[in-house]
This record gives sequence, structure tokens and C-alpha cells, in this order.
Amino acid sequence: VYDAIADLENLAPITTVETKDDPGMCIDRKAREAVTKLKQLRNTSGVVYNHIVPKTGEEALARFKRLGQGQNFHDLPDTFKENTYTNADRTQNTVYQRLCYSAPSGTVINVRKSMWIHPTVDRAVSVREAARLQTFPDSFRFWGPKDAQYQQVGNAVPPMLAEAIARQILSYIDKNNGR
Repeated sequence: VYDAIADLENLAPITTVETKDDPGMCIDRKAREAVTKLKQLRNTSGVVYNHIVPKTGEEALARFKRLGQGQNFHDLPDTFKENTYTNADRTQNTVYQRLCYSAPSGTVINVRKSMWIHPTVDRAVSVREAARLQTFPDSFRFWGPKDAQYQQVGNAVPPMLAEAIARQILSYIDKNNGR
């Protein structure tokens, strides 16, 4: 998680998309370079698109503040679970999941619906942060309303996974065409 999103930590995300044709743009002039394979995903221009988060209400923010890295809704005191879900005990483990910098990311689904929380900042994970966890390069832009952008990320096959699968298929085809 750290390698994918830590350089966005101090870049203030936006909370609104002006039009359906607005991918949301932030300027990051101080972005740290990742020292991992994910470095190839970074946009070297300093422009970061889709660094958009939902507005956080007071109740949700109070829950965010109670959760440490790696914790989720089930780790909250019962008083913070009241008036949330029909059956709080049956809530999925990904709801109010605060990501952990030292751990790999879980499967990225619609982060907006699960309410993934940034590892160190009391806010939801942005569309761009979710996209990075999915291995989308920063040059890839998501379009439409904020919720649609989260849905696009959550529904996608991670590009690096798709590439690995495609390479294996091509390797198989090459081997079998040589018969």
C-alpha cells in the first residue's frame, strides 16, 4: 500500500467534480518518487488526475479517527456502530477498512461503497489512490461523476494482472503453434 499511494498523502484531494467531462486535477510539485516497480505508473508531469474523495460527515469522521491501520468496522466500539447497518455483526470486513501501509492491499472493489480509509489521513481513499492500488498508471483518466469513477476502478481488472495473463496466453499460443 505504501509504495502505491504514500506520495499522494500530502496532496489535498478535491471533493467535487464540476462536470461529467472533468476528471478532477490536482498539481503535485513535490511528489516523492517511488523506488519500486510501481515507479513506472507515475505521471512525471506533476499533474495527478482523479485525486477525488467524498465529503466526510461528522459521524463517519469520528469512526475514521477511532480506527488504526488494518482495522475495520468490527473493531469500532458498539456506540460507533449504532444507526449504521441493519445487522452490524454481519457487515463485511472491508467496510470502514483503514488500509495498512506495511501490508498489501486487499482486492479493490468499489472503495466508495466499502469506505476504505487512508492509512494515515482521516479521509476515504481517493479515486486515484484506489486506481494506483489496481496498478492503473497516473496517465489513465477516469471520467464521469465521482461515484462512477470509483465504480470504474472497482470493476476493472488490474492492468498489470491483465498484462501478465496476456503474456501467459501468448506464450502458450507460441508454444502450441510450433507443433
